[in-house]
Amino acid sequence: MGIRFSAEAPRYVQVRQWVERQILMGQLKPGDVLPPERELARQLGVSPLTVSRALQGLAQEGVLIRKRRVGTIVAENLPPMLLQRAFTVMALGTGAGTRQPVDFYFSSLQRSILNALAPLGLRTLWLGYQIDQIERNLLSSEFVGVLAIAPAVEHVPLLQDLYRRGIPVVVVGASDESWQIPSVDTDNYRAAREGAEYLLGLGHRRFIGLFGALETFNSRDRWRGFRDALLEAGIPEAHLWTFATPYADEIDEANREAIRTVLRLPDGPTAIFAGGYYLALAVLQVIRQMGLRVPDDVSLIGFDDPPSAALATPPLTTFRQPLEQLGACAVQRLLELARGQRPEPLHEFLPIELVVRASTAPPRTSNPARVAPGSSSPAS
Repeated sequence: MGIRFSAEAPRYVQVRQWVERQILMGQLKPGDVLPPERELARQLGVSPLTVSRALQGLAQEGVLIRKRRVGTIVAENLPPMLLQRAFTVMALGTGAGTRQPVDFYFSSLQRSILNALAPLGLRTLWLGYQIDQIERNLLSSEFVGVLAIAPAVEHVPLLQDLYRRGIPVVVVGASDESWQIPSVDTDNYRAAREGAEYLLGLGHRRFIGLFGALETFNSRDRWRGFRDALLEAGIPEAHLWTFATPYADEIDEANREAIRTVLRLPDGPTAIFAGGYYLALAVLQVIRQMGLRVPDDVSLIGFDDPPSAALATPPLTTFRQPLEQLGACAVQRLLELARGQRPEPLHEFLPIELVVRASTAPPRTSNPARVAPGSSSPAS
């Protein structure tokens, strides 16, 4: 246990805030006896004088009671001023290339985070990655920590700086082995490999890979896993067409036309790996507009499994992420950091399940529905 101290406030003030957080989050309950001052100072990494000054201030406010031969006790009747304080968790997110409020992935994460925080009486402040807004809200003494939801590459230096300054930070829905920031994520790389291997097992040898903005870590990891599995299986580059869209929930017209061109090739792809649920729906629309059929002419795998995935025509083969568990786990990690505990492990990964439905099948030996334009394959 220890506090990652910030230089912005005196240490005795931060020790006071730490004790108050432990009480409001239920870690210390009325009647509990705190460790002796020297032991608490050792645990928190400060001097006994700093701890004594912090506890004396809390005793004067009626939060603690100091009894000779007993020690320092959490008051049975806590002062209303403490109980009425709303401690805040700052949740950062921009949608990472999506229309976040209506996106299944982000809305599920938001709901799971709120559900995990509600019983603790913690307020959630939703912000973007604007440094001025973040710094302004960090000045609040009721601040607990930061949950950074699916940050893009450009946001990582900001998060690393906050964490180095002693602010509890947990990244949820993104990860990188080079980070020193704690993270909770699903294993997107391994899942994408599993999806590619599943298609290979069906007999597919020519593929489209369709991914959202590659500046987001999830899209990048899915793209890497997909390509690595196929190239390691000996699939030549000429049989692999990859496309990256500006958004994770829509295909722009330039990519739509490029996908149509590839699908018209006489020896074109027989399977499509879409690195997002909405991308899978969008490419399904493209396929239908061309008069092709799923899975007769081309198989399709998506990512994420909202209820509508099973109601699509045909029902969509896709990956199911434990989004409720992901948000709850991230909240738990953040509270552990706020209590001064070390993040173990630094990066935690939750498994993803491949849900096989009717949008995938072995490839046909011939495809009369394709129109051969007589052009060569574009570069992937």
